[in-house]
Amino acid sequence: MNLPALRVTDRLERLWKWCDANDVACLYVQSLSNIRWMTTFSGSTATAVVDACRRQIHLLVDGRYVTQAKEQCAAAGAPVNVCVLQQPSDKPDAIRKIVGAGDIVLDPRDITVAEHQQLNDTVTTRLRPLNHPFGTLRRKKDEAEIARIARSALIADAALREVCADGLAGKSEREVRNRLDAHMLSSGADRTSFDTIVAGGPNSAMPHHRPADRVIEASDVVIIDMGAEVDGYRSDMTRTYVPATASSEIRLFADVVREAQALGVASMGPSVDTYEVDAKVRAVFRAHGVEEHFLHGSGHGVGLVIHEEPLINRRQHAILESGEVVTMEPGLYRVGVGGVRIEDLVLITADGREVLTHSPKELSCPQ
Repeated sequence: MNLPALRVTDRLERLWKWCDANDVACLYVQSLSNIRWMTTFSGSTATAVVDACRRQIHLLVDGRYVTQAKEQCAAAGAPVNVCVLQQPSDKPDAIRKIVGAGDIVLDPRDITVAEHQQLNDTVTTRLRPLNHPFGTLRRKKDEAEIARIARSALIADAALREVCADGLAGKSEREVRNRLDAHMLSSGADRTSFDTIVAGGPNSAMPHHRPADRVIEASDVVIIDMGAEVDGYRSDMTRTYVPATASSEIRLFADVVREAQALGVASMGPSVDTYEVDAKVRAVFRAHGVEEHFLHGSGHGVGLVIHEEPLINRRQHAILESGEVVTMEPGLYRVGVGGVRIEDLVLITADGREVLTHSPKELSCPQ
C-alpha cells in the first residue's frame, strides 16, 4: 500500500514561529520522537541542535547512521546538517562549535543531570531551561501522518479478526498475544505499538496486565489491547470479549462501558474541550453507580508515541482541533472479578470525527 511521503516543511514552520515568539535562538533536542517529527530520522540514537535564526537543524549521529540520516532528511525536505560523532564524549565540543556564544535552550524534562553537567562544563554559553513545545506542536497531524496511523489501525483490525476467529478459550494469554503480534508483523507493521495486552478472567481487572501462561477458560472475560506501528506512527485499540457464562457483574460492566464509550466518541469534535468529553463519560458511570471502578482517563493522543497530548481526563483542559488523533477508552475494573474496556482510535475532522478502528464491539467470541 503506497503512503504519501512525509514532509516536514509545514511542521517546522510551526516550530520556527514558536522559537521566534519565545526568543529562542538554539534548541537542544534529545527526544528521539521529537527529532523524528522534525526530520523523519528514525535511528536509535541522535541529538539535534535547532538553529532557529538560520532555520537549520544540526543532527548529531554516530557513524552507523550517517547515510540513513542524510537520505531520510533529504527525502522529507528537512534543512539538516548531519554531524558525525566519533564517540559520545565528542558531543559537548560539537555543540559548542555549533552554538558559539549564544544561549541554548534545554527542556529540563528531556535531559539527565549528568548530561546537563557535562554540557555546563564544556559549552561556553548559557544553558536556558524552558519546556519545549513539541507536545503541543505534534498534536495536529498532516495527511501523511494520518495515512500511516490509519494503516496501522487496519493492520490491527485484521489481526484481531484473524486470531479471534479461532476462538480464545483453551489458549494461554501469551499464546494469543504472540499470534496477534505475528499477524501484525506479517501484515506490514514495523513493530507493535506497545506490548500487547491479553488479560483473561481475574487478570482483566489490571488495566495493563502482562500476558502470562494462564489458559483462558470458556467463561472468562478477556481484554485485548493492541496496536501496530507503521513508519513510526501507531494505532491503539481495545476490545473485550464477554461470554454468556460470565458473571452478571461483568456483563453489567460491559453494558455500561459500551454506553459510556459510545457517548465519549460521539462527544468528540473540533473546538470541544477534552475535560467535557471525560466528564460525560464519568457521568454515565456515576449514573450507574460504578464510577469508583473507573481507574484511568478516558483517552489520549496517539502518533509517534502511544501516549501523546492531548490527554482526556478530569485534570486537563485541551481544545480538540481538526487533524488530531485521540483514543476513547473507558473501562471498569474490580479486583477478584475482572474488568471491561473498549477503545477506539478517533480522527478529529473539520466537521466532527472519524473512527479509525473498525473491529466489532460485540461481546461474544467463538469458543
